[in-house]
Amino acid sequence: MERVPFDFAVEDYPLAEATLYGVGGPARLALFPRNAAEAQAAHAWMLAQPEPHLVLGNGSNVLVADRGFPGIVLFATKLDELEALGADRYRVAGGVDLGWLVREVIVPNNYEGAGALAGIPGSVGGALCMNAGTANGAACELVESVDLVTPQGLVMRPITADLYGYREQRFCGADDLILSAVFRFRRTAKDQRAVYDHYMRRRRQTQPQGRCCGCVFKNPPGDHAGRLIEACGLKGTRRGGAEVSPIHANFIMNQGGATCDDILCLIALCKQRVREHFGINLQEELRIIP
Repeated sequence: MERVPFDFAVEDYPLAEATLYGVGGPARLALFPRNAAEAQAAHAWMLAQPEPHLVLGNGSNVLVADRGFPGIVLFATKLDELEALGADRYRVAGGVDLGWLVREVIVPNNYEGAGALAGIPGSVGGALCMNAGTANGAACELVESVDLVTPQGLVMRPITADLYGYREQRFCGADDLILSAVFRFRRTAKDQRAVYDHYMRRRRQTQPQGRCCGCVFKNPPGDHAGRLIEACGLKGTRRGGAEVSPIHANFIMNQGGATCDDILCLIALCKQRVREHFGINLQEELRIIP
């Protein structure tokens, strides 16, 4: 790796502190650009280095190996600007907290979307990368375009329904950084404050609170991963400091001192048992690094 030319670089950055799971070793180098110009410069420099690299937001849906990441991590968390464009349109930087966007923009303006995004942790960029959402909708449905930093430079990409699906999208590559997105909201007669409060209360009642990544597995067509894992008798199963939640079986919790290997062991066990009992291959929703 050549000499780092930025004052926003941190060597041996502890990735456990940057993820909701709270596990994993350090990154050799972390970059924290503070604006679009720095983000583009950091992205181009990172891609020019021989070390492995990746882009992260709030780390809400990732599991980092205990040995860490031997390369460069570009964090979007300091890209947190929001610009009102008029006509219910907003340019939202990729590092903006998704929960903040719901509480401070969607709910006060009575825009549709509170039911789809209430209680989902993470950044706007991360939510778009995985098309995060609920049974009531998903993040990409609210976006008309994204500004991407790609290996070819800055690209504005219009978002159409054929570019995303259930917990996936086809407009942002592994080497791309979502710099910002233009959201176009719709006002509704339904009280979104009541909708938001309802789904937040429901989440507290039905989902565990603590260190986790949210749902570990995607729901297979016509079924729910949590139901399948529970039917295999795996609720409450532990490995080290990790546990399949007794409250919701699609959550694997860090109950204190869990390692990445502990969590991976439970992931493998859930997949094996569901495959044996139901012939269904569960697919991870979380991102495992590396």
